[in-house]
Amino acid sequence: MNKALDGEAVINSEIKPGIGQSTTQENNLLRRAGLLLVLSDALWIVQAGLIASALASALSSLSVANGREVQLAFSYLTLMVLMVGLVAIVRVLLQVTAQKRSRFAARQIKSRTRNELLNVAVSRSPALPFPTSGAFAVHIGEQVDLLGPYYQNYVPQVMRLKIVPVAIVLVTLWFSWLAALILIVSGPMIPIFMALIGSRAKAASADRQEELTRLSGTLLDRIKGMETLRLFGAVDRTREDIRRAGDAFRLGTMCVLKIAFLSSTVLELFSALGIAFCAVYVGFSLLGEFQVGTWGAPLSYAQGLFVLLLAPEFFAPLRAFAVAYHDRAAGLAAQQKLAGLIDETGENVACSTARSLKKRRPDQFFFSPPTVRFVEVSVIHSDHPIFVDLNLEILAGETLFLTGDSGSGKTTLLDCVLGFHQPAKGEIRIGDHRLADAVVPLRESVMWLSQSPRLFHGSLKANLIKGIRNREGVSDEEIHAALRLAGAGELVKRLPHGLATQLGEDGFGLSVGEIRRVALARAAMRKDAVLLLADEPTAGLDPQTAADVINGLATLSKERTSLIATHDPTVLRLPGRKVDVAKLCCRAELAAT
Repeated sequence: MNKALDGEAVINSEIKPGIGQSTTQENNLLRRAGLLLVLSDALWIVQAGLIASALASALSSLSVANGREVQLAFSYLTLMVLMVGLVAIVRVLLQVTAQKRSRFAARQIKSRTRNELLNVAVSRSPALPFPTSGAFAVHIGEQVDLLGPYYQNYVPQVMRLKIVPVAIVLVTLWFSWLAALILIVSGPMIPIFMALIGSRAKAASADRQEELTRLSGTLLDRIKGMETLRLFGAVDRTREDIRRAGDAFRLGTMCVLKIAFLSSTVLELFSALGIAFCAVYVGFSLLGEFQVGTWGAPLSYAQGLFVLLLAPEFFAPLRAFAVAYHDRAAGLAAQQKLAGLIDETGENVACSTARSLKKRRPDQFFFSPPTVRFVEVSVIHSDHPIFVDLNLEILAGETLFLTGDSGSGKTTLLDCVLGFHQPAKGEIRIGDHRLADAVVPLRESVMWLSQSPRLFHGSLKANLIKGIRNREGVSDEEIHAALRLAGAGELVKRLPHGLATQLGEDGFGLSVGEIRRVALARAAMRKDAVLLLADEPTAGLDPQTAADVINGLATLSKERTSLIATHDPTVLRLPGRKVDVAKLCCRAELAAT
């Protein structure tokens, strides 16, 4: 039973919510929705009493010959009907209000979750792994949508399930302890079996969402590469891959439906048995064949009818809970999938970015090359110390080359400058500002070049001016100058439509070297940038392309503070200071041992 009701932990949670979880304000809305449902069910007890009293009065009036008494009975019956109608209207209003509040809370949770996912998507380090666009579309679309039914339908039912059956049993106990015993025995069997079945339902729902994510990613990847697949004659093999992915998703869906039908069968079986036993007991009691189960006097017609009217309503919260239980399984599975997208680093980045947006002021823009200082900085990633008490200063306008073996922390150091890693100790200062207070304007003033640059679907010109605030003022002459600096002037001449040539996502249609040249030209378009960061800019390039990139770096690093992580000896021959990151990590290695 406690396992089945673990959703109430969401209601009572006062800590900072994780991804896909409710805040205190949303908890209050859901709690009020649950209380309104409880009040609506409580009014049914009153309504059932009025109905039983009215029908008993009508039955007794049939045996009365006095016309005045018949008239009084008819007036009483009319009054009862009006009161029953009034109570029914109040119950409908309460239920509608509860649905509106729970729907509003669910809509808020979904909207906030999507914003958090988008913040993480734009705030994560480019060096960190991230799902494919197809998988991320499923996460932010269908899996977030699965949170809505969970909060809207399931969570309010938890409070209803905890209060309403107990209240009905207590009222029934007042008239018949045997009828109450029947409800007590048959009622708890439903959530017990639902908990047992629900563990399988949750696992099956998680597997189905995994298959959906895989299917969506497969479809989008194949569509993006359809032209290449046709060129290499791999269309038939791709069709077979999609068919297998579709079959796996179909089988997963059928597994979830099978469990759903099984749980519905269990629900209907025990609720039907409980109501049938109550009806048999009341019927035999009214016939005088059964004289036990009451507190003394046998059940009257009004009392027996009242107990019969309460019996189905005793199972109503259990039915609603069982129906919403599948929403719970899908919602919790979606929460787990979404939580995997936001690790500790991503959460800190989102928080720091939000704080920086709130504190952003016009004077925090950088108009000259800044000094970068690491003051007693300690960085820990996955419980492993990367830097311990790091002190490093890059002077304004200086070029610093970060060298060292792979995994020594070069990319981590660049990520720290951009605010993608939050120090466990110490602080990073950019000029006169703390990095935590100026991360957003800093990122708007950075020229970034990575070993795996990202290009987007759109024209070549749109990709080149993507990072510029005032795009309308950019002329074609400036764009061609940036392309010549990157050695990509001939590339534009070869393209069928020049700057208007459409590129696929991730630069589809261009070679690796051409993508790197376009990325360098895009960086050159950031003329107002005061900080240049490059991570292995020549890795995997042919000598000619690498030479063009190095010449571009030499030009762009002038009059800018530059940090370049590289293994390339040719890049290291450029003027600047060299720092072996492995030596900066030595204190971390000593701390780890």
